[in-house]
Amino acid sequence: MHPLNLIRFTLTLYFACALTSLATNTIAQSKKSPVTVTVWGTGNYGIPRKDATDPLSRANRAVIEAFEKSHPNTHLEVITGLDIQGPANESGLLMALAGGMAPDVLYVNFRQLDGYVAQGFLYPLDEFIKSNPHVMDKVHLPIRDVCTINNHLYAYPFQQAVQALYYRKDLFRDAGLDPESPPKTWDEFYTYCQKLTKPEKNQWGFGFDSAPQSTAYWWINFLWQAGGDAVKRLPDGQWVDAFNNESGVQALSFYRKLVADDWTMPNGKRQRGVALRTTDMMRDHVEKGGIGMWFQYQTDTIANRFTMNINSALIGIAPMPKGPTGITGNEINAFMFGISALQKDSKVRAAAWEFIQYMGSEEADRIRTKAFVDTGIGGSISPDLLIKYGYDDLVTPQGRQWAASLKALFETGKPEPHGKNCQMIYTELDGPLVEIGLYPERDPKDILTRAAARINSKLLNYVAPEVIANRRRTALGLVTGLMIGATVLTIYSIRKWIRRPKAAAEPGSAGTRKWQYHVVPILFMAPAVVSVALWAYFPLVRGLLMAFQDYKVVQPSHWVGLDNFIEAFTQPTFWLGIKHSLEYVALSIGLGFCLPILLALMLSEIPRGRMLFRTLYYLPAVTSGLVIVFLWKQFYDPGAQGLINQLISSGNGGINALCYLVHIPLHLSTDVKIDWLGNPNYAMLAVVIPTIWAGAGPGSIIYLAALKTISEELYEASDLDGASIWTKIRFITLPSLKPLIIINLVGAFIGAFKAMENIFVMT
Repeated sequence: MHPLNLIRFTLTLYFACALTSLATNTIAQSKKSPVTVTVWGTGNYGIPRKDATDPLSRANRAVIEAFEKSHPNTHLEVITGLDIQGPANESGLLMALAGGMAPDVLYVNFRQLDGYVAQGFLYPLDEFIKSNPHVMDKVHLPIRDVCTINNHLYAYPFQQAVQALYYRKDLFRDAGLDPESPPKTWDEFYTYCQKLTKPEKNQWGFGFDSAPQSTAYWWINFLWQAGGDAVKRLPDGQWVDAFNNESGVQALSFYRKLVADDWTMPNGKRQRGVALRTTDMMRDHVEKGGIGMWFQYQTDTIANRFTMNINSALIGIAPMPKGPTGITGNEINAFMFGISALQKDSKVRAAAWEFIQYMGSEEADRIRTKAFVDTGIGGSISPDLLIKYGYDDLVTPQGRQWAASLKALFETGKPEPHGKNCQMIYTELDGPLVEIGLYPERDPKDILTRAAARINSKLLNYVAPEVIANRRRTALGLVTGLMIGATVLTIYSIRKWIRRPKAAAEPGSAGTRKWQYHVVPILFMAPAVVSVALWAYFPLVRGLLMAFQDYKVVQPSHWVGLDNFIEAFTQPTFWLGIKHSLEYVALSIGLGFCLPILLALMLSEIPRGRMLFRTLYYLPAVTSGLVIVFLWKQFYDPGAQGLINQLISSGNGGINALCYLVHIPLHLSTDVKIDWLGNPNYAMLAVVIPTIWAGAGPGSIIYLAALKTISEELYEASDLDGASIWTKIRFITLPSLKPLIIINLVGAFIGAFKAMENIFVMT
């Protein structure tokens, strides 16, 4: 071979090897390149904080750390948004999705799933399940059915749960009940509740956790036990109510029997109800031995997950009692993750799936079991897991009882309501429960009929086609009339402006260019105008456009015309909200507006200690509004320990003593338990009074300062004319304060309509 050809061949081979090596290294590096997977939220429904101390968070944190160790190229990152409590707690996630900040992994529950799929939030998991179908072996069939929509799997459970009947064995023994024999029927259940109810010890037979609009979470078990259901799907795909029937009446009547019906105790005293509704049942009542039975979740990993502060030997867990139909029923649920459909990178989706399946894997169960054992609560773990992972010595008789109940509850359970708009079903079902509790004399069937009409119209959007057509014609007529009226008014205003007299020209202005004098002001105003237009008017225009659309956060929205306005104006809650707002404003201004003026007049006449009273009156102004609200919330406690109830009880006792002395046959109750914030007859006034109390003192200081500006000569002259104090107030004081009064009246009027925080926190 010619030497030049040999050199060329050698160089070519060298460069080919170099390019091959470079490509190989690039591929290897790409395979090893880290992938970031974002997960929504913290706590037991996301990624727990590293400094979390509760056993559940520590166990899940151990699983997270084990995953990151076994998957070094996958980095988990938490995304959080606005933390909104109560029924709207998913709003933060929706805002993140709308803002393009969607996480890769979303926590999903049964109620949300259908809505999330309809909105296009979730990516189907079929391709991942197809590659490893055995991951579905441990998923119970009812849960698998819920996760599958239109033949696609959209969520994978990392823990499965059922609602069970929990009870305190120590309270059973004290009441003469067998702690190993929980109630099996409604009749037995009610009898047990009667024996466990001891008002003198503030002890109740059963407890409903009523944290914001959640009583229906637990009542729905009674509905299933009566043979009913919350919602059903018609053959045409439309969802409607399923509780407005005899089964619903039986379940609602039994609830009334538990919370409101009178019965005679063994000591001869009359008692109202055997169940307590409270917003903090576990901490304030169950852990203190104040409730004998309650419903709570039991998972396939750990039992009594919400009662870890109680000795596990004192907790019994059993299947639900049978209803009048002879059947039982309980909720089945799951803690699930899904993958965001907005994530288009297949590598990120694959890493997200690895995380999701790991959270529900046997390895994760092993880690959680070890973490719980290390924490000292191994007795609460499923005996099957304890035996499987070598902790046989921790299996207890009550653990075996819990395992048996878990198996039975999965066999008799039903998934929580899921379907169109079911994320708010419990909020709507709470209405009948509140009403029957406050007005037990009302007909349960009538209550359910009104609730069904409201749910079908408001929640499930089920309205007869002919009704919709009639409403659209009416709305179109009203809008057309308004547009004609606005057009006529606009034309009239323009014609009036054109015909107005022309102003005379200013001397010396001829020939000058006035616009030059406006350039500098316009330049100074431009940033503010642009800012207001961007942050105020642009969202307003966008919102106005959305009002005429069936708006989708991710998918394309479509035009619906006036339907959204029709739906809003035909909802009873809309007009009820207007009515209550007007009542609140009337009470706030009627009771609270004149009080600061009166206090200021009184303070101005106090000869001594004026500075002390001013300081005392002004103190609420330097106190946090939330502190004042929580203070009054304690005053309004519905129990006998509430300050206002205690004052009324003491006052009634004094009246009783006086009546006894003068031989008047009158006896008022000295055991007052008024639910000030839960009864519609008192709630409105109860939330207004703290606002008036907090604002009257600071307002009086402002009026007092204004009073000092009134000339003393006016009062001296009126005294010489023989004017009375009321005459001086009417003709001197009030006219002098008129500008301040008008300004404060406008501010009070606007503030009353914008009231939100106090009502939200107190109720």
